[in-house]
Amino acid sequence: MLLDDDAAKPPDGDGGRAPGDGGEAERRAAAETGGPGPDAGSRPSLAEAPPLAGDPEAARAGDDDEPPPSSTLARPPIVLAPRGDRPDPLVFRQGAHPPFGIRWYGVTSLFGHLRNFASRAIAAESVDARDWMRPNPPDELLAAASRVLQARGRLGRAPPGARTLAEALGRPIWIDFAADTGDDRDVSARVGAMLASTYDVDDGDGGRLLLPRGDMLVFGGDVSYPVATADEIYRRLVLPWNEELRKVGASSRKRVLLGAPGNHDWYDGLDGFGRLFRRRMDEPFRADDHDTMPRLGKRLQKRPGRKVGLVARTIHLDEVGGLYGLAIGTFKSVRAFFRGTAVKRRRRLVLRGYEPIQEASYFALPLAPGLDLWGADRQLGRVDFRQRTYFTKLRKRDPERAVLFVAGDPAMAYGHRNDPGAKMLTACRLSLERDRVLFLAGDFHHYERRTVGRSLHVIAGGGGAFLHGTRIAPYPEPAGPPDAVYPDGPATRKLALQVPVKLMIGRAGLLVHLALGLLASIELGATHRSAGARMTATIIVSTVLTLLLYFIAMQGHGTRARRAAVAVPFGVALGVLPVLLRAAVPHLPFHAADGAVLVTCAFAGAFLFGVYLTTLTLLGLEHQQAFTVLGHPGYKHFVRLCVHRDGKIEAWVIGKDDVLAEGDPVLVDRFTWDPAAPTKDAAASKTAAPAKDAAASKTAAPAKDAAASKTAAPAKPSATS
Repeated sequence: MLLDDDAAKPPDGDGGRAPGDGGEAERRAAAETGGPGPDAGSRPSLAEAPPLAGDPEAARAGDDDEPPPSSTLARPPIVLAPRGDRPDPLVFRQGAHPPFGIRWYGVTSLFGHLRNFASRAIAAESVDARDWMRPNPPDELLAAASRVLQARGRLGRAPPGARTLAEALGRPIWIDFAADTGDDRDVSARVGAMLASTYDVDDGDGGRLLLPRGDMLVFGGDVSYPVATADEIYRRLVLPWNEELRKVGASSRKRVLLGAPGNHDWYDGLDGFGRLFRRRMDEPFRADDHDTMPRLGKRLQKRPGRKVGLVARTIHLDEVGGLYGLAIGTFKSVRAFFRGTAVKRRRRLVLRGYEPIQEASYFALPLAPGLDLWGADRQLGRVDFRQRTYFTKLRKRDPERAVLFVAGDPAMAYGHRNDPGAKMLTACRLSLERDRVLFLAGDFHHYERRTVGRSLHVIAGGGGAFLHGTRIAPYPEPAGPPDAVYPDGPATRKLALQVPVKLMIGRAGLLVHLALGLLASIELGATHRSAGARMTATIIVSTVLTLLLYFIAMQGHGTRARRAAVAVPFGVALGVLPVLLRAAVPHLPFHAADGAVLVTCAFAGAFLFGVYLTTLTLLGLEHQQAFTVLGHPGYKHFVRLCVHRDGKIEAWVIGKDDVLAEGDPVLVDRFTWDPAAPTKDAAASKTAAPAKDAAASKTAAPAKDAAASKTAAPAKPSATS
């Protein structure tokens, strides 16, 4: 087993050292005195290094001259078995330590909704923080990445004329991609543990292959929820991930951190995003580790076991804490306004062992000959003029280069064009059909891989946020079914059918109940005035509810007639429900009858609303709102990529159905993308069976009816692998 930096040192403790400082003082002192550094005696020299365990090409070719990667092996690797067609778990574990997962119909999400409206209003006024950004030229970003990774050639210095990162390192580049992180704390910690691990996988040729932790960690947007403020990012991402990174000695060697923002990052005007991803200008520095969580939350966070935390979540103590936090934040803002001062913000966010190198929310980095890494930012609406100019110049300079394109929104989702991501591609002068693009995105919290000509489109939004199921209805033409999805159609259908009950019992929060109770009180008040007032109030409430339900359906796809055909019956049913219930209890006293009707309307109406959301999902009209109700913690994953020196990319999708359960992660999918290959061979999968083999493989065959497929599990290599 190859051991170097991470294995050479014991897991770093607190010791007053900030996360990410990595013993730089000891190294500088050793360099000045000529003595050994903190890693002396543990890292094999270039001449003595064994064959590279983490390089697929070296493992196959037996190249003894490969330098060791910056990705290291601190613990025994996890043997990564294919997921196969194993059954889905019947019960999924919820996090039991605060901050808990967001309740999207509760007080904890109210702040996010308000910031969403405010941010979009600001964006509509063309107040754009990107106007002040200075994007790094690709050569400058390359130099920064090479410095962080300590790129050295055979003679101990960067090779002359190295124009890409692979040439500077003299070996393949390993990249970890994660998106839509920072929701439930316990779930986030387990995703961080998956990402920090090294894996042992079948190489497809009868041998074994090590998958080391990436040289680079690239985020695909929505770093934290509901709003990616510095405090939320710290509590929901940085703190739990650093606890796992500390266990593998992550600070012993630096890695590169890059990110492309999503909409939730922009709800805070990129303030929290910038404190994590913008290049540091104040070294040496210490991370700002002040925890602003209320005292009760800190006690629950430190309490071992799960019982107390689950009880606290069941009785909605997280909602009480969220309301308290909103009140305190509002009070501080108002006080600062009248005093003419500023609200104190967190200074710096640091992921242990990772160093940010970007100056703007978008970037371009030459990875290998003929291949660039691009990260784009659409803010809350569009790619701005400066960004279009930046990418257009790069494209005109060499229009034939392939692009690994990272964005906060996919170009396709559920078989349909997704406008935010598709417009980003167009603004950057790229096309999935015409150019060679590997599109990596999140935003939708599931996994989907689709081949488009010589391009490959991948959604991997399983970095920690609640689950968005995949499509249940048949995929539309001409897109057809994807090459692989996770979870599959049958698993998604089972989860969607749970929505009405979960919403009724308040699992997602009680805002729906309060709203329906308020509307019912309006109708009951009109009932006591006159029959005409009752009729008028019922019509108005039914109309308002119908328009609201139609607006929800508008967020998806489908004709106006189909949306209206579903929205109108449910809107009318919710509108007349209070009147029908009041007529059913004429014998009860006045106050008792009204109280009973209000409570029944709140819970029965929430159930009907859940049925409506489930119906939209089953019919393929809208796919996200139903799963916001569930707040489901399952099917988490990330992508580990190996970029070879010729530009070919191998990728392994590593995940776990129930991330909080015992057991190791599994191999969800594996694919290869070679931009230099002919069109039919550009994207090949070693784990997901092509559609034509659907009859022979239940594991990854995307049939037109998603219910027939276990799409994300590995099968035998295809002929093009």
